[in-house]
Amino acid sequence: MLTLHPYKIPDQSLFGQQISDTLVWIPDQTYIVLGQRDSIESAVEEDAAIRENAIVMKRPSGGHSVVLTPATAVVSMISYSHSLTAIKSFFYDCNMKIIRALEAQGVKNLSIQGISDIVLNNRKIVGSSMYKGKDFLFFHAVINISERPDYISQFLKHPVTEPEYRQKRKHNEFITSIKEQGYDVIIADFTARLMSDL
Repeated sequence: MLTLHPYKIPDQSLFGQQISDTLVWIPDQTYIVLGQRDSIESAVEEDAAIRENAIVMKRPSGGHSVVLTPATAVVSMISYSHSLTAIKSFFYDCNMKIIRALEAQGVKNLSIQGISDIVLNNRKIVGSSMYKGKDFLFFHAVINISERPDYISQFLKHPVTEPEYRQKRKHNEFITSIKEQGYDVIIADFTARLMSDL
């Protein structure tokens, strides 16, 4: 039986600082992070999670469940300067910063699809979600740098809602990695470019 652990990963450190900040980090193991509306029963393939020793937790933000591994990168941004009603524009601004940082490393044909997915050749490489606090907006996104789509897909059930562009594709047909699409991203250079865009 799976245990639902408290949300305790590096971007939690951004809460409570009372300053706008950005963090780029690499997960140290496999995590399944449930969206606010998800449950283990509705979202997780439990046998795979147990077999792979995945840690399951629930984040405060919306969207559906994601898988973090050491072959992915997470970008987390918190803003105390955006209007709390400007959620869509903050979503867009954050995703465009990620796109520009990836383009600076030669990645081409990136676009935003659905509410906030970043897509490469009609397949998802970045999923993100947003949380509105009392006086801040918080964004975090997982970028699939080089994780195999079939490894990720084994953990997740098909979500109850999906963006139109997904067209009912299974996870391993819907997601891809930057490496699978023929690009190599240096995380240090990506981070430096992202930080210069703040």
